[in-house]
Amino acid sequence: MTFGNIRPGHILSFALLSVGFALGTPAWGAIDAIDNSLEDLLKVRIVSTPKFAENPDQIPSVVSILTADDIRLYGWRTLGDALRSLQGFTVTNDHTYAYGGVRGISQPGDYRPRMQTLIDGQSITENIFASAPVDSTFPLDIGLIERIEVIRGPSAAIYGGDAMFGVINVVTRSGSNVGTEASLKIGSGADRRLRLSWGGLVGGHDVLLSVSGFGAHGRTLSVDDVNGDGSRRDLHRVDGQEGGQLFAKIRGDDWHLSLIHAQREKIVPTASYDTLADDRGHTETDTYTLLNLSKKWRLNTSNTLHQQFYLGDYRYDGAFPYDYSNTAIADPRVMDIDSAHGSWWGIENRLVNTAWSGQRITLGIEYKSNWRQNQLNHARGYGCVDSGTAMPCLDDRRRSTQISLTAQDEIQIGDATLLTLGISHDRVDTQGQAASFWSPRIGLTHETRTAGLFKILYGTAFRVPTVYERYYTVPSFPYSNLALEPEKIRSLEIAWEKRFNPKSKLTATAYHFDITRMVTTDENLLTINGSPVRAIGLEVEYEQRWDNGSHLRTGYGIQHATDETRHFDNSPRHMVKANIGLPTGLPHLMAGLEGQWISRRSADMGNQSLPPYLLTNLNLRYAPSGERWDVALGLYNLFDRRYADPVSSDQIMGVRRWQMPQFGRTVMLHTTLHF
Repeated sequence: MTFGNIRPGHILSFALLSVGFALGTPAWGAIDAIDNSLEDLLKVRIVSTPKFAENPDQIPSVVSILTADDIRLYGWRTLGDALRSLQGFTVTNDHTYAYGGVRGISQPGDYRPRMQTLIDGQSITENIFASAPVDSTFPLDIGLIERIEVIRGPSAAIYGGDAMFGVINVVTRSGSNVGTEASLKIGSGADRRLRLSWGGLVGGHDVLLSVSGFGAHGRTLSVDDVNGDGSRRDLHRVDGQEGGQLFAKIRGDDWHLSLIHAQREKIVPTASYDTLADDRGHTETDTYTLLNLSKKWRLNTSNTLHQQFYLGDYRYDGAFPYDYSNTAIADPRVMDIDSAHGSWWGIENRLVNTAWSGQRITLGIEYKSNWRQNQLNHARGYGCVDSGTAMPCLDDRRRSTQISLTAQDEIQIGDATLLTLGISHDRVDTQGQAASFWSPRIGLTHETRTAGLFKILYGTAFRVPTVYERYYTVPSFPYSNLALEPEKIRSLEIAWEKRFNPKSKLTATAYHFDITRMVTTDENLLTINGSPVRAIGLEVEYEQRWDNGSHLRTGYGIQHATDETRHFDNSPRHMVKANIGLPTGLPHLMAGLEGQWISRRSADMGNQSLPPYLLTNLNLRYAPSGERWDVALGLYNLFDRRYADPVSSDQIMGVRRWQMPQFGRTVMLHTTLHF
């Protein structure tokens, strides 16, 4: 792997020089991760994404914080498990990937979640499909997460176009908190996961090194219409996969260096894209490499400069087996190879000024070079079979750049009111084709003595079509559309938060947004700019904690997202969610119970529908005090409910498949050892 003219040896040399430079700089003190109790949140209340106000109460949108304790209590296995517990979020699975959706926008086959996903402040969104994974493709082991910060509402004014619905920032644990740790998980389908981590202080600097490996044989799943005659067929090794993750982090008081490398190979026997059913040769592999160096300079008492340099590399490799027995080709099984390779680098400077009393001004400039955005498709050994040539069916190579200028002013008005004004100007240039966008943002928070905290946020955001949406076309799958235009959102949300005491909180959010030119697909699976989208919704959530360790978070959401022709697929009207953690009565044994009721969902361009379902998960965790180990047993889909998710419509042997059944009860045993 190379980054243009930058080779791995150069990257390593740069990293070592950066560490050497940072070790020679003075320390400035750091704030450790917050605890998970509401009482402590009231005391510390730090959100680690410095483009926002540090106090969640001052951010003019609803903020949800999921902690490492929550992850352990409920036995969440992936980032998607955590996000789907929140109001407004949905996660669906087609047994190739899991897809995160928010506020009614989660159309099947749409890789782009329209939220900016960060790890320690660095975006992980790749530059081919603009996806941000929430399943095992996510490049960080969930056991290394200290907390997940979810900030809702359009944030393109400070985070760029992918932040149409908000920001998800994953904060990693400190090395001192990890120590020496081994984690082993064994579950259904011969699912096994091992993580070895070491952390501590080296020369006064916090260091964390971690290696993870995972693999699963997969399970048997009965699926309709695979044979083209409406009959059911058992598919084997569904969700079979293997992969690994490497994470290294060094943190000083005013600087941070991290390296992430992760790969996952997934077996896909579900006959997607009309491939051979139950063929374990169908695999899809995703590989991420991310390097980040950031530093904070205290210029004087009122000015702080945040600098960040980052490198990213993403590879997708897919092997798709097809039946050519009815053609003149000698080999009846032809392997279609689909690959993509994206590389990028960027630098960001952000100045925070507090010289004026009651104001916090943020000025930023970011340059990002997507110097490689390549897509390739060919049949192994044949070139392009459908066109009868030895050349690839697709060999598309692109480059693009983006420059972002941002400005934000947080103005304290009296003791109880904060006004936030922000705007950004972004220019995206793809080989001579340029587009510019203005994204204003205005927010207001007001805290009363007895009625609670009120928040209002109005903002706009944009999304540029991906190179996959614009340029991916092969004879058998003419997907792209060169005429695609950027989509734009205008959003207004009003939130009310009421704390009855330090351990209880009620939150209600009403929102409305319009999206123009939203990129979608038509009935022939061609990308188009759809008709105007309008969505409204209400989310209510109540959280309560007790002195005995019990915890309740429950809520209800109603949403309606539609364009001029129909209600959106995979957009449930109602969702009820509850997470309950409580002692079992046995010493040191906690139970984490969660329930999620999802109402009816449309599918197949509104021509079909799936019934509602209730999903219940139970996690039992035994953590004896004074011991250096703990063990947990997770039971997912506890009552073995049969349900399906809407998926992108697929012509399978002449049959249009629009749903994918999900697994019943799944079990996982997890133990962690601390040395």
